Amino acid sequence: MKRFIYLFAVFFVAVSCNLEEINENPNVPTDVPLSTLLPPTQKALADVQGGQLFRINNIFSQHMEGISGRPLDFELYNPDELFVGNAWSDIHLGAIVNLKIIQDKAIEEGSPHYAGVAKILQAQAFGLLTDTWGDVPYFESALGPDEINPEYDSQEVIYDQIQNLLDEAIDHLEEEESIFTPGPDDIIYNGNLANWITAANLLKARYLMHTTKQDPTVAGEVLTYLSQAFTSTAQDFEYPYLGTGEDINPVNGFFESNETMIIDQDYIDLMESLSDPRLDFAFEILPFTGGQRKPGEYFASPESPVELAGYLEQLFLLAEARLRNSDTPGAQSALQEAVALSINEISFGEVPQDQIDTYLEDNANLSGSFEEDLEIIIREKYIALFTTPEPWTDFRRTGYPELQPNENGASAANPNGEIPRRLIYPQSERLRNQSFPSVNPTMQDRFWWDE
Repeated sequence: MKRFIYLFAVFFVAVSCNLEEINENPNVPTDVPLSTLLPPTQKALADVQGGQLFRINNIFSQHMEGISGRPLDFELYNPDELFVGNAWSDIHLGAIVNLKIIQDKAIEEGSPHYAGVAKILQAQAFGLLTDTWGDVPYFESALGPDEINPEYDSQEVIYDQIQNLLDEAIDHLEEEESIFTPGPDDIIYNGNLANWITAANLLKARYLMHTTKQDPTVAGEVLTYLSQAFTSTAQDFEYPYLGTGEDINPVNGFFESNETMIIDQDYIDLMESLSDPRLDFAFEILPFTGGQRKPGEYFASPESPVELAGYLEQLFLLAEARLRNSDTPGAQSALQEAVALSINEISFGEVPQDQIDTYLEDNANLSGSFEEDLEIIIREKYIALFTTPEPWTDFRRTGYPELQPNENGASAANPNGEIPRRLIYPQSERLRNQSFPSVNPTMQDRFWWDE
């Protein structure tokens, strides 16, 4: 019940006014507590990652296939400028603007613990933005809907700022005194500041690993951050849904009311070629479709969490970092732990250990060249991290797995028909923002970490 009170309170404020009106309209509360601002902001971030961005990046990564409607547009690499504006707006207005309000209010009130939590969520939000669109407004992005011409900042600068946000967040969370501290209003960690600090370290490792094309020597630093991150799945950075009413997993919500996407046959073929025991647990066969599948219970039950960053991802990052640091035995150990964890999670522990051991022996041994071993790690990560944004990012930065572009994918937005490297900007930015880049990039124009 508390969660509904928190969410309703801020919904009332949000629909009643814009940011300027909060201070001007006598009929609107003028001092919304931090404990009321935080819950819907966490949900907004989870909803957009598990909702619109899931549908976009999982089609581009060939986990999903769009068969009609908007998903078919993405399948053909020809998205609508208006539609992509929904995700852009939801990240900005649902998360980034409100997170800046929380940060400013927390510092003003002497509550650094709230500021720390908000900065970690802010780092996640900007990571989603820049990994999808490249250069985006950063320094002027939180000025609210009244600022229609925010300046664009380079992805390289934004990546530096993500690391700065996370460093500042850790400092805030380690402060001994905070007038107000998150508690039950913190839907993700219930006020466990130690878990927030470990999540910040995992995000630092993730976003540093994204830059391997720019700096192939980052593995040592990545390992340092990972050593200060999670120790088990109990610390996963995820948004837990109640599974009722409006508080349901967005993947579930989509597939309960839409038949416009199915699991991509190439993804199924990959798992079948490896005799992957997760296949029948991960996906449900749709009746009367000739074998088409949709996400299964683990990924798409009403109460399935949206994972913003988890121990499973951490193990794959650890495997890659160790491989890049010339520790192949250590890389294999982390890889096999990751794959075994994924099998157990997706199957709810129903796959016998001997089947897991066989899969690991056949598919998770590292004994080749660096590139051969890297391909195995990224392939297994690709299979395991379905519904997250990371596989599309990994494909762009490593080339693995070796995906083939969809047919008929050439368009003005995607001239050569290859798998997109980025998403087109929303029409609202192109037409209204006078600071919009002079050259509108296509989906094949690579941004900084992909160069």
